[in-house]
Amino acid sequence: MVERDDYAAIRDRIIGLSHTHGLRCDWAETTRRQRFLLLWDAEGRVAARAIVPLYPGETPHLVDSLEQGLAHLFGDHWLEDA
Repeated sequence: MVERDDYAAIRDRIIGLSHTHGLRCDWAETTRRQRFLLLWDAEGRVAARAIVPLYPGETPHLVDSLEQGLAHLFGDHWLEDA
């Protein structure tokens, strides 16, 4: 299970699942507290967009939103299934 308050663990889980599903990750800092993530498929289309909090322990609702927002690619509860 990924620690839901650990940015590095969440980031690593996203990267690992992306590689497994043939997706490419692009990260951009949007603020000092979060990063914007684009996931691209093999044809160069955006498969998903998400906000990843840099301090997830302070904003658990953003972690929940992230998990729900990427469920269509990685499956339900992809953070707990690590």
